[in-house]
Amino acid sequence: MIDFDVELAAPLAMHARVRAQSGWLGLLGHSGVGKSTLLRALAGLDPAAGVLRLDGQTVTSSALARRVSLVSQAPALIDRWTVARHLRRVARHHQSAGLAGDLIRDLDIDGLRALYPRQLSGGQRRRVALALALLRQPRLLLLDEPFSALDDDSRYRLYPGLQALTRRLGCDVILVAHQIEDIARLCDQVAILEPGGVTYCGALQPGLRRYQGQASPCSVLLGEALPAHAEAGLLPVALGERTLWVRTPRLPPAGTPVRLLVHADDVALGAAELDGVSLMNQLPARITALTAQDSGVLVECLCERQSIQARITARSQARLGLRAGSRVVLLFKASAVSLLAEF
Repeated sequence: MIDFDVELAAPLAMHARVRAQSGWLGLLGHSGVGKSTLLRALAGLDPAAGVLRLDGQTVTSSALARRVSLVSQAPALIDRWTVARHLRRVARHHQSAGLAGDLIRDLDIDGLRALYPRQLSGGQRRRVALALALLRQPRLLLLDEPFSALDDDSRYRLYPGLQALTRRLGCDVILVAHQIEDIARLCDQVAILEPGGVTYCGALQPGLRRYQGQASPCSVLLGEALPAHAEAGLLPVALGERTLWVRTPRLPPAGTPVRLLVHADDVALGAAELDGVSLMNQLPARITALTAQDSGVLVECLCERQSIQARITARSQARLGLRAGSRVVLLFKASAVSLLAEF
């Protein structure tokens, strides 16, 4: 169980109360709302913090520092120590030498052990910082933009090993990430931080919909992999009674449950299915809601009991006569769908 209660008066006044299931919790909020401030307080790094409770018990900042690890946007490493020396010192202090080999392998830092911090790239520093944080065998791991210095391929290769390590250690995780895809890929729950405190804590999909005004609108879909198409890199996914096509180099075995992401700006609406076009995904749907935004109209649709969003112009809404209850066809390319995870 992720269970904490934080009251702060400065530098930002907030009361953040969160109770969520064990696992990975994504922390969402616009820039400047206090996500990093909240993580620092939870890590025991703010001695001026007010009320701090973890797992239902009031704790001091020093007690939190022993139970919680924070990987920040700028990991603090000692310039005169090699990576190997960092690992040895932390492993010895926390009696976790047996864990070090797994961390070195799963976080791909074996070739970095002889290097000093100044010789590491931003992404390498983040991976070393993750290893040091996990060597402490924390009750709670706080990740503040840990993947921002990694390219897409490096991030996607890192995710499975990192999730396996946290499960093995029985360590819950709170993740702040710049890219909404990282939250959607790794987390099953989200908390939304707004000025003054947490306004939502719950399941991923409704949480992302609630947050749409502060991020690029997107839909997270659950499906089941079908036998891979003969054409390399083309995965069919069962979405209820319909088939959705995904362009991806990863082709999970048939029957594997998968999680997908589609950005609303990549989805077009039509009155009927189209012939003679390259678009592989044409899904019948019903409009459940339309919301006017500065950037257009956010259209929420129901397809096979799942919510899929599209963002169109007000002119397109008027031209097509769209309203709640209208029947439409959702149109988007296979390359517009991201395969987030396999279960």
